[in-house]
Amino acid sequence: MKADKNLAFSLIEVVIALGIFAFCIVGIVGLLPIASNAVKSVSIETTANNIAESISGFWQIAPLLATSSANFTMGNFTIGNGTQTINYTISGTEASSASDAALRLNYAANSLGAANPNTFTVNLTFTWPPNASPNSTTATRRTFNYIFTK
Repeated sequence: MKADKNLAFSLIEVVIALGIFAFCIVGIVGLLPIASNAVKSVSIETTANNIAESISGFWQIAPLLATSSANFTMGNFTIGNGTQTINYTISGTEASSASDAALRLNYAANSLGAANPNTFTVNLTFTWPPNASPNSTTATRRTFNYIFTK
């Protein structure tokens, strides 16, 4: 019986196949940091949404007296008129220091004045990375605006 010489791959075919495989793997490995950053950003945005929802609920259950006397607190966050800046970790807990933070909350609440003393505008602006300057073009910001009537 005569052996068929076309049953095996030649060396050049194997080298070309390995080259194509290596090219594809390098491309896929190059995308990993991009995908990792996207996942982290989505995770931080989810945390910001959860914190905003918590603060919204906090405002809804706070008695009217607490909004004017600023004695209704949740951790370092105090409900009422004024501004606050609080740093949070990626899990949504308050960061022990700015270096441990994943995002920064700038909180501002104001009464609508004498015409509507029991109505407040609340502005929550989340920024990440937390140490980004206000004029940064690379920082991500999400702003939530609420109006609460007591």
